[in-house]
Amino acid sequence: MPTPHVEYIGFENGETTREYRLMVRHADGQHYQFTLAIEQEAFRSGRVRYQDAAEICFWKLQRALVAWDLEPDSAPPAPRQKVTEADLLQYRDAHAGKPRRFLAPSSPA
Repeated sequence: MPTPHVEYIGFENGETTREYRLMVRHADGQHYQFTLAIEQEAFRSGRVRYQDAAEICFWKLQRALVAWDLEPDSAPPAPRQKVTEADLLQYRDAHAGKPRRFLAPSSPA
């Protein structure tokens, strides 16, 4: 089965959330629009960076699509989803940089 194409459409700032719209297009022409909302407070408190938000939404939707693909008899992902604190933590953990290894400078011979 061909992988669907996920396209970022844009975002809108609401009073309490920032909403990201994504379109999923299938090779057969079917398409579905999804809206993923992140609380404005998550941005203000520094738990989410604005430049990471669209990727976080894409990541969450992609996981939901994979789960649906693995269980085709289950309900499709909800067209409107909230990015939860657990989603933010999972994203951060999955995208944490590897710790740098510092080597002691070699002593002059």
